[in-house]
Amino acid sequence: MRVMMMVFPTRTHVYSMAPVGWALAAAGHEVRFVGQCNPREVASFAETGLDAMWFGEELDIARHRQLQMDGDNAMQGGFRISESRPERYTEEYVRTVYEHWVEVFRWTTPDSLLDELVRFAKGWKPDLVVWDPMIYAAPIVAHALGVPHLRMMYAADQTARIAAQYRDLRAAHPEDTTPDPFVEWMSAAVGRFGASYDEALRHGVKTLDCHPSYLRYDGVDVDYVPARFIPQNKPMAIPSWVLEKPERRRVMLTLGISNRQVLGVEETSVADLLDGLADLDVEVIATLNAAQLASVKKIPDNVRAVDFVPMNELLASCSAIIHQGGGATIGNAVVNGVPQLVIPGTTWSERVSAVAQEKRGNGLVLDLEDVTPQSVRSGLLRLLEEPSFRDCALEVRDEMLATPTLDDLVPELERIARCR
Repeated sequence: MRVMMMVFPTRTHVYSMAPVGWALAAAGHEVRFVGQCNPREVASFAETGLDAMWFGEELDIARHRQLQMDGDNAMQGGFRISESRPERYTEEYVRTVYEHWVEVFRWTTPDSLLDELVRFAKGWKPDLVVWDPMIYAAPIVAHALGVPHLRMMYAADQTARIAAQYRDLRAAHPEDTTPDPFVEWMSAAVGRFGASYDEALRHGVKTLDCHPSYLRYDGVDVDYVPARFIPQNKPMAIPSWVLEKPERRRVMLTLGISNRQVLGVEETSVADLLDGLADLDVEVIATLNAAQLASVKKIPDNVRAVDFVPMNELLASCSAIIHQGGGATIGNAVVNGVPQLVIPGTTWSERVSAVAQEKRGNGLVLDLEDVTPQSVRSGLLRLLEEPSFRDCALEVRDEMLATPTLDDLVPELERIARCR
């Protein structure tokens, strides 16, 4: 079986999809990443050990970000897909966010790229396409060739949520006969190759989801296939101190890399975070680089600042983690049973994930506008001193470890590939 994997070319997205590629390759199948080349992330693909091929023009995400104009678009302004407060889900909000993200998906799917991909796929003849929710070129190509296709989540399913909200909005206004912009665009896209619109183009035949069940939405038209989260970190030699038992309770602090890659800035004050941890009887491992530390006058004595350390291995010895709410960070914390203080960013699903964890009981939310040294300190102390957070984190870990692995799911993926 030949499997074509298509992913938004940033490290987090590549690493999130790699485990299904490993499982399929280990079962004897031919697996290949296919898509646009981000010149700053070529190494991320190579680090997975899986083949990759580039098509279309380069997609230098950092360069596009720097050229982006301020204003109400998908990543800036007053209508963001990361919004999680129901009282803000007005009709204007739902319609605007939905339309903005259809435009984002169109931007990542130029006709010239589709032409190249379809031409390649007709020759290579994949049996299955696995795709990232950001890359709608994948279902278009798969549908054009009559090949089954699966989405694979890298975080909570925001596209399904906003699509469901838009569906409900239209149902409440039957007099509105304007075309659904997603259906209109996708109909034209697949029509270029002689195919007709199918609703499976929106969310795939099925959706692989390696995240805790409490991050999934009710009321969305998605057939989820739960799978166990598999940690994947940048290959490197593990420093010996990571595996040594700490003398004090160890806390990890990370702000991830998505904001730096996509937004170009951090959304919270690193100085406030470190000040809040300075006088606590804990060992803080802060994965912060020189640019992130530029505003910090003095790194506290209880903080070890390192540019990068393998997250999964470090979390095995941690009593808590403070982070920005990215899907991969949540997954690493979950499989290690570590309580989480989330200061959610605004890129994708950070806040809704943080709220879901707080409701589940294995974490707390500290909104960006509420970050002070005192609030950071207070939140962390609750995680460390109230046993319920650790107990719940261990329950969630056990639930995740009882979920089928991607290796277990290979026969199901093979069955789907045969359903043409």
